[in-house]
Amino acid sequence: MKQPDKNARQALREITADEATTVAIAGTRRTVKVRGIKPYTIECLTKLWGEREMQIPEDSSDTLKAVCIDPYFSVKCACTIVLNSYWKLRLLYPIKWRIWAFLRGYTEAQMEPIIIEGKKKLPLEPFWRNMVYLTDMRADWMRMTTKEAETFQAEQILAAKVLSSKNTPATAGPGSASDAGKGIGDIGAF
Repeated sequence: MKQPDKNARQALREITADEATTVAIAGTRRTVKVRGIKPYTIECLTKLWGEREMQIPEDSSDTLKAVCIDPYFSVKCACTIVLNSYWKLRLLYPIKWRIWAFLRGYTEAQMEPIIIEGKKKLPLEPFWRNMVYLTDMRADWMRMTTKEAETFQAEQILAAKVLSSKNTPATAGPGSASDAGKGIGDIGAF
């Protein structure tokens, strides 16, 4: 069995141990550190998306108009990912994203590695696992009646029988010995 290479093992260790990953900003000598994304940071990113979507008109299908509404959207998101703390976001975010956007003039291509690394640091696996566990605990979840469950189970058994009968070698062609005496109506009998 082929083992994962050292770079893949390093990336897994950084994610599971919440180690900071150093990301270089292309075209500069500057680097930033990205850690595991915290819930407040996810809320801030969601808020940025919501504000952006509210500015885009519903009937607009022009991509250029959507880009022009907030040309520094990627800079704001990358800055949010780098700060990644309640107090840093509250105190430093308004200043930092403007420095990155206006003074340093960072572009979309320069922000892309930060956003990619931030995506890797999202705790999605535990989130989805918890959602699966919590789904059955909902009080408003629709449940089948006994009759619906029996009908559903009968349909599943019928489908399985039809599929298994198509895969047997005895049904290789019309007129075989196993097909003699069987009609279409006989399939539904249990």
